[in-house]
Amino acid sequence: MTDPTPALASERLLFPDGRPGPLGKTLLVRSTQEPWPTVRRLRLRPLTDWARYEQLRIEVEAGFGVGPEPARAMVAALRERIVRLRLTMLIADDDIGALGWFPWPTRADCARPGWARLQEVDVFPAHRGQGFGDALLAAALEHLAGCGVHTAIIGADEDDWPLDWYRRRGFTAVARVPLSR
Repeated sequence: MTDPTPALASERLLFPDGRPGPLGKTLLVRSTQEPWPTVRRLRLRPLTDWARYEQLRIEVEAGFGVGPEPARAMVAALRERIVRLRLTMLIADDDIGALGWFPWPTRADCARPGWARLQEVDVFPAHRGQGFGDALLAAALEHLAGCGVHTAIIGADEDDWPLDWYRRRGFTAVARVPLSR
């Protein structure tokens, strides 16, 4: 089993004053060096159009019964994390999907962090069911490897489908924590 310390530390950074709920979250890790099945290639670029991303995020959250205001609050929280955690938001060509990541450790003097936490990995509704999830995750792992990251961390709610999806893509559970929202 992989050392859970970086995964647990990344969770504390995301939710420093998180209030645990009745459900749990599983923290998973995967090497960025492991081979990935051949999938269509996506190009990731830095997210600059935050108004467009906010609209796409509203569409994503609407599918979960979440209204526009909480979706806007999620985007505001992501923008705050850019400074606090050195979060980088990336968007795939043609607005297929987006994701964020931050290095661990988060020190600005750490040019090659080794570990990174993935956040908000989403294929936008108009592009779902076409295999873009695999392509987005493959592009993310390739991007992280190019940044010197050897291990990707991700969290998944235990009552939600992405947990098994990540496991089928080579992520291994290293810790369970209370769900903080």
